[in-house]
Amino acid sequence: MILPPGRKSKHPAAGPKGGFELIFHIAVCSPDSVLRSRVERQCLDYYARRDDACIVEQLDGPEALLARDDAGERYELYLIELPSTAAAASLRAAAALAVVMIHVSAGQTTDAELVWNQLSRFAVPMFLVLTGFGHAGALTEGKFEPQGWTAVRRRLSRVLPPYFLWSAAYLVLEALCGTPHAHPLFDLLTGGAYVHLYYIFILVQFVLLADFFCIAMQRYPRRLMLCAAAATFGMQMLIACQANGMLMFHAPLSLVRLFFGWTLFYTGGIWLRLHEKWQRCPLCVSVPVWLLSALGVLLTNHMFPSLSASSLRPDLLVYVFATWLMLWTLCSRCRTLPAPVRFIARHSFGLYLAHPMVLRLWNVWTTHHDPVIYLRLPQMYLLGFGGGLAAAVLLSFLPFGTLLGGAHRKKRSRTGDL
Repeated sequence: MILPPGRKSKHPAAGPKGGFELIFHIAVCSPDSVLRSRVERQCLDYYARRDDACIVEQLDGPEALLARDDAGERYELYLIELPSTAAAASLRAAAALAVVMIHVSAGQTTDAELVWNQLSRFAVPMFLVLTGFGHAGALTEGKFEPQGWTAVRRRLSRVLPPYFLWSAAYLVLEALCGTPHAHPLFDLLTGGAYVHLYYIFILVQFVLLADFFCIAMQRYPRRLMLCAAAATFGMQMLIACQANGMLMFHAPLSLVRLFFGWTLFYTGGIWLRLHEKWQRCPLCVSVPVWLLSALGVLLTNHMFPSLSASSLRPDLLVYVFATWLMLWTLCSRCRTLPAPVRFIARHSFGLYLAHPMVLRLWNVWTTHHDPVIYLRLPQMYLLGFGGGLAAAVLLSFLPFGTLLGGAHRKKRSRTGDL
């Protein structure tokens, strides 16, 4: 018997003794009506065998459960389908793989290398979408309260120590290679120590502003999204005009390192966390949308080559969210991802920090080697990815490896006979 959401059902038959010992009120919460009905039948059968009865109420989402709670409904048992973490992990792994491709293919001249470089440009924006998606967790439960400096300190403690240590290491490496920074302290503080560390500087800005954005999304969602779009597109226009020589001005800090141009990605992640209907998008829709957006990225690169090195472009904005939609709908079909994907996702932060060091050391070594060794794109990618991942795994085994961006080691519990 399949009941619509919100209806209650009680087992019609009593136990062998002719009556019920206990009656349990159970809430089954899942967007899948078939799953709800199967769980309901299992509950009814189980409690019938125990000479008990149960009243099962089917709810189609957390919002309905919270509404029942506000109305005074109470249950002895909550059966809630947790959202799959496979999709989020796959997005993190894909972004980590893509950022390696960006750095490996930078400065390449062949058409294939340019295509790979442009199709990987979703990496840094995707990381920021994931950041907003994660920061909005309390909003989905309807219990959001400003967390203040406690949450800020907790989040920054995971990011700032690796950032400063790796920035110092890159500054020292550049000095040893004969290309010292003119303003090392300024670059250390503003994400300019090496080419990829600007993302951490932007991430810190969003961590500091997380409560502001979450409160604004809770109270004024439309206004926030409009302001975020205006800030993002306005900054993209300034960067494009500057790159094409239409505006000539000197800024002490690169416009790319300011959070304004990335606001729509972060707030978009918050919006995606609060709305679940997009998760039901079929692959027959998400894949064509992704293909069209990818074609737009390649056409923009062909028409405006001066913008090819920028990740702040309107076409990339569409491409980032289209990539998110396609990967989510593809990976949410499975509850668990393949072990290699989970492994890459777990070590993605260490991989992000370490792989440019591997590429830089290789470049220094090979240029002083006679004859000079040239690697093709696949070989360079394997070098950067393999070396960066090996460094990230090594960091996770060090006693204080988390201070350098290494993943926390999994604790294995020992179980014995009770």
